[in-house]
Amino acid sequence: MIIYAFICALTGFLGYKVQALSKKGAVAATGVGCLIALGFAWKGLLLLGIFFLTSTIWSKYQSEQKGGIEEIVEKGASRDQYQVLANGGVAAFAGLMMVIFPGEVWTLILLSAIATSNSDTWASELGVLSSRRPLHIKTLKIVPAGTSGAVSMLGIVASFLGAGLIGVVGSFVFDLSYQAAAVVTIAGFVGCLSDTLIGATMQEEFQCLHCGTRTERRTHCGKQTVVLSGVKGINNDLVNFVSSVMGALIGGAWIL
Repeated sequence: MIIYAFICALTGFLGYKVQALSKKGAVAATGVGCLIALGFAWKGLLLLGIFFLTSTIWSKYQSEQKGGIEEIVEKGASRDQYQVLANGGVAAFAGLMMVIFPGEVWTLILLSAIATSNSDTWASELGVLSSRRPLHIKTLKIVPAGTSGAVSMLGIVASFLGAGLIGVVGSFVFDLSYQAAAVVTIAGFVGCLSDTLIGATMQEEFQCLHCGTRTERRTHCGKQTVVLSGVKGINNDLVNFVSSVMGALIGGAWIL
């Protein structure tokens, strides 16, 4: 276990050095990795590593075209502790439960939670590069790329591929059936769709009174923004966490 803790700490440190994680984000990522390793050893860390590596790659990919997105989304490319826990908290919980109450269900929950986070990240990072502006899933109106609740064909394809990668690799390393790989893929994809739906209907949205930009940020142009819609306190981190739970429950329910 010591070697796994070292690997997790090293990964967190490197993530901080390449600005993929904040300082507190690196600490949180180390903790999440240790809990996953506790229950699933190197296999769990491999899946977590795939998520972290591909997320970092896609966040840096064509970053010059994503400049305007930062004006809309709440946080930048460096994940803080809340983002880490929102995306990895359920997987860490599965690792802990695997130690206390061993069972294959926790493996499906782990894979489905990571598949959901991977699916959502791929959709977010690649969907904004679509040549066509996305549609809002609730209003069906064209909205700026990066808007919560927005969908594009490129984002949908990326979402499915992101979930599928975890489903295929996970089923291979854990020696699961093809059906399990399909379940994890579907669970991750549906979890990502739930993220979009919740984001479109319940997540807080603000508007800058200075420039008129609709954003997830509470401050913009150096001034306080005003609430346009959504439920107070429901931000992107909470939406990500809830979708991760939903994806995990869908995957875990298959074996119960």
